[in-house]
Amino acid sequence: MGGRQNIVKRNETMKRRRKPRKKGSGARPLLFLALLGVVILGGVVFYKEISKPIRSWLEAKGVLNEKRQITLYFGDPESDFLVAEKREISKRDDVEEEAEELIGELVRGPKGKLIATLPNRTRLLGFQIDERGLARVNFSKELSKDHPGGSSGEMLTVYSVVNSLTRNFPQIKSVQLLIEGRRVETIAGHLSVAHPLRSNLELIKKSPSELPQKRQPGG
Repeated sequence: MGGRQNIVKRNETMKRRRKPRKKGSGARPLLFLALLGVVILGGVVFYKEISKPIRSWLEAKGVLNEKRQITLYFGDPESDFLVAEKREISKRDDVEEEAEELIGELVRGPKGKLIATLPNRTRLLGFQIDERGLARVNFSKELSKDHPGGSSGEMLTVYSVVNSLTRNFPQIKSVQLLIEGRRVETIAGHLSVAHPLRSNLELIKKSPSELPQKRQPGG
């Protein structure tokens, strides 16, 4: 009898020692991970948005002045070809930012005797590269509205953009031109830009050193 009472007392003591598990305690780790994810994502977005104006300010002050050379293509005054012009832009970690600066240089026009290919009031409204290497370049309406026209001039306008982007950035495989965020059939009525375009090297004027050498008589 005494043994049975001891067992009962021991069981009652163990029950009192066991603390009931609080409801929802298993959800705490998941909640913590979710909050951590939100904080990390917010930090990435904050850094990306804040770093751009800070970097621009530092570049303007000359603190960051690392450059890279690019090749722009403008019109040849003597033919219907594009001619290369070397220029420097700020070297950045973001390809899209470099490409945006390149477009800005195209709009500014050539420094020498070459012919500008984009109307000087043209503005870049947006630029994006997707995982396939397609660059979407969104221009303001002035690209079409202020264009002087002509089939040759229109072709040089289009491929000055396409060739400048694809030749300087291996990540860019093709270019889709947009005006005010929309696809258009043409810029000035001649060349279709409704679909993505690839580089056209046939429009680039070769330098004398690149031309085939004439065979000498008796050679």
